[in-house]
Amino acid sequence: MKVQFLVPPAEGDVPERVFGCAYRRYPMPPIFCLTAAAVLERDGHSVLYADAVLNRWDETTTLSHMRQHAPGVIVIYSVNLSKEVDLQWGEKLLAVLPSLVIVYMGPSATDKPDGFLFDERCYVVRGEPEYALRDLLRAIARGDPPSEVPGVSCRADGSVRHAPVRLPIEELDELPFPSRHLVRRNSYYNPKLAVRPFTAVLTSRGCSYNCIYCVPNSLSFAREIDYKRARGKKPPVRMRSPENVVAEFQLLADQGYRSVAIIDDNFTWGTRRTVEICEGIKGTGIAWGCLSRADHLNEEIVRAMGESGCRYVDIGVESFDEEVLRWTRKQMDVRRVTEAVHLLRRYGVSPKLNIILGSAPCETEESIRATLEHVEELDPDAVMFSVCNPFPGTDFYDIARREGWITTGDYVPVDVGKESIISYPHLTKETLEALLSEANRRFYLRPRFFLRNLPKLARPREALDAAKSLFRKLQGMGGERKAAR
Repeated sequence: MKVQFLVPPAEGDVPERVFGCAYRRYPMPPIFCLTAAAVLERDGHSVLYADAVLNRWDETTTLSHMRQHAPGVIVIYSVNLSKEVDLQWGEKLLAVLPSLVIVYMGPSATDKPDGFLFDERCYVVRGEPEYALRDLLRAIARGDPPSEVPGVSCRADGSVRHAPVRLPIEELDELPFPSRHLVRRNSYYNPKLAVRPFTAVLTSRGCSYNCIYCVPNSLSFAREIDYKRARGKKPPVRMRSPENVVAEFQLLADQGYRSVAIIDDNFTWGTRRTVEICEGIKGTGIAWGCLSRADHLNEEIVRAMGESGCRYVDIGVESFDEEVLRWTRKQMDVRRVTEAVHLLRRYGVSPKLNIILGSAPCETEESIRATLEHVEELDPDAVMFSVCNPFPGTDFYDIARREGWITTGDYVPVDVGKESIISYPHLTKETLEALLSEANRRFYLRPRFFLRNLPKLARPREALDAAKSLFRKLQGMGGERKAAR
């Protein structure tokens, strides 16, 4: 079959689909789609990929492209923020290509598959998509009932059918490396890494912790949502072997890639594995960064990371208030954050902190300001401030909806870097948005921040990438943007 992966055009803010919980501030490689595409190519399919947003296609151009290439299957990877536009485009595509099959996958389609099955030519691949998508297309080609393919939802005989949950992939090393040849690699960049070509790598899937609000990367989230339906708990973490990860890095170096973001929910699963990967990729010359819990960073790990070209580590801090962290089930001693920041700096790795406002009913304006003061004292190289969002599929969503904290009655897509749909009796939506604006101003408009980033001005491309990202971060930071209704 000819299979087309498609990111439809979007007006206004563009949903980011790799992490899936914010709007796009810089373009991330569509790594989850490219891995599924590699599985399909290995199975003999002809595969195309098109990001209409990156290509700057309008509706007319996009539909013309689809007519010209006439795929038999279009795959759309949908997250909560993109659900509305993805459904609209499904209807448009079916109208112009009557023999088309549309397959939706990703966390939004996994969470509420019925809403995506508006036509018998629509299918949903739930959870991890690679093998379920492959098996769905095999079933369609053979004329077998798709409703019997584990991990698939569809319409059959006028009713919606949900096949049993497909258990997570055990041996991740068996998956092919992503089909990066399908995309223009110079279209992607990461302002935290100074060089291009840039791509992303996933070395593990899932997280063993139980933060109440957590939206992991969008693949882990879809995996988690569907697994919980069958087992009532999170799926186990699955990891690629160090040898397999090193082989991908070596391939990327041979292909001319110069920087990589490791987008695991937590990269540092154990000292031995982390050090083995770092030792293996040291000679590739690739600059890279990752996400990690602060309490997973020890001196042996950080030294190995620094020596192997690690440029930054994103740390999920959320709050420096112990009561807030207990309520959210973060399981973190805030002292470990301070230790981790100092340790990273010692070995030349840039620390970045993620702070979430409004994640617990026990949080107050005073405790938020205390967290902001602590952040300023630590003086990390970057901070991502956001308001806690009640994403469907999280425990926080269930609690917030039950308690009436959601200002819109139910979830609506908003940019968590600008707007809140949470309001507590003592900590209103308006107050949270004002504190968010204050947090960004206090950190990013300091003379110290600009002085630290002056060296980038000597590297024009890096300076431009960083400036675009900062502009999008600060744009409309007064919280004046209204929620999409």
